[in-house]
Amino acid sequence: MGPRLVTAAVSSSLVAALCSGCLVHDEKVAQKTARITVDNNTRTSHAVSCTQVDWILTANITAAPANVRVLLKLDPEKPTVEAVNFDNFVGFSGVADAGAGETKIHFNNDTYTITGTAQGSQLNDPHVSVTRPFKIEVGC
Repeated sequence: MGPRLVTAAVSSSLVAALCSGCLVHDEKVAQKTARITVDNNTRTSHAVSCTQVDWILTANITAAPANVRVLLKLDPEKPTVEAVNFDNFVGFSGVADAGAGETKIHFNNDTYTITGTAQGSQLNDPHVSVTRPFKIEVGC
């Protein structure tokens, strides 16, 4: 019984040593980042969520207390901006889409850069309509 016990102990130690690396993954997941500038106020956020349904890509960006949502139509020829919504970004809430503001998009190195102007209002004076330039760089 002595040699069997030693053989069993050595075998289980070998299995444990060989499998110790089986569960350890040294893969690093790239963190999604966004850089948002509205009227010369820039914030960087790592709270970025990207989802795609068919040809529509949605990027939800949180830069507390602000929320920014970008909707892109992924055309194989060239992506287009469907809408950009700003909710309390440095006191500005507004939109840029087919009916308000203007947008341009550029895609390079897995990053979408959206520039343009958004129409909306400032939280401190919501009755006055304002137009603000913006730039969003988001990796999805």
